[in-house]
Amino acid sequence: ENIAAKHSSSPVYIATMVTCTEENHKRIEKHIKQREDKNFTVFEVPFDVCNTDVSKEDIVLLEDVSNLLANGIFTQSKTADDTLQDIIKLAEKCKMLVAVNICGLSAEGYDGETAQYIDGINYLNKKLSEIAAEVVKMENSVPVKIK
Repeated sequence: ENIAAKHSSSPVYIATMVTCTEENHKRIEKHIKQREDKNFTVFEVPFDVCNTDVSKEDIVLLEDVSNLLANGIFTQSKTADDTLQDIIKLAEKCKMLVAVNICGLSAEGYDGETAQYIDGINYLNKKLSEIAAEVVKMENSVPVKIK
């Protein structure tokens, strides 16, 4: 969030969580209030983020890649590569894309869709890190620059 807000006075926030419960909606409202001072324009886009209405001038925060992947795998039979291509298309539409993902998961002990999901997260981290201008990993709530 801070990276996007540092580069724009009105960054775009793409939230990828599928909202299906009252608790989800309350969480979203809480997050919107927490980000009010950063002046984000918020879009809730659980699928096909490349179709989000952003411009070449926008700084975009994608929160988060793991939700986007889960949405695709578990509801649309999409692959990690489908998700990667979706993210790349989004990045091509904007000035800067800040993509948030989780890391450090192991598929050991899992099979089927869960193993596919975990392997997909790791694949996306690898591929996105390769093409990213900068990579930052959070360690104990402290950003550590990797690339």
